[in-house]
Amino acid sequence: MNDVIKQEPKNGSNAGKAYQRRTVAPPVDVFENADELLIVADVPGVPNDGIELGVENDTLTLTARRLADGGTTSPALAREYDEVDFAATYRIPAGIDTAAISAETRNGTLVVRLPKAAAARARKIVVRSSSGD
Repeated sequence: MNDVIKQEPKNGSNAGKAYQRRTVAPPVDVFENADELLIVADVPGVPNDGIELGVENDTLTLTARRLADGGTTSPALAREYDEVDFAATYRIPAGIDTAAISAETRNGTLVVRLPKAAAARARKIVVRSSSGD
């Protein structure tokens, strides 16, 4: 966990109050099937435009920002989520088609699909008889 001290804007009732913004790795599950690897990350309260994914060389980088107000201008009556930045990096194994990586969110869950290249996919080999056995 990496804490960064930031200053709140001076336009609210808490003007000038310092607060800590945490950076944490999101909880993640990784699955594999015959066609792809799936990274399923929990990023509750993060809107789609608050998520950034990038691929460079063999590394996938995930960053996301959750705002305490949920992007609204109304004051909160109760709050369970603090502001937090999510950050994580993952090594992409050989055999992944990095040009075809895709992602989608639903109900606070990010699913990143890393499709296997055709040459890396498992396939069944048919055995044929060459004699009259």
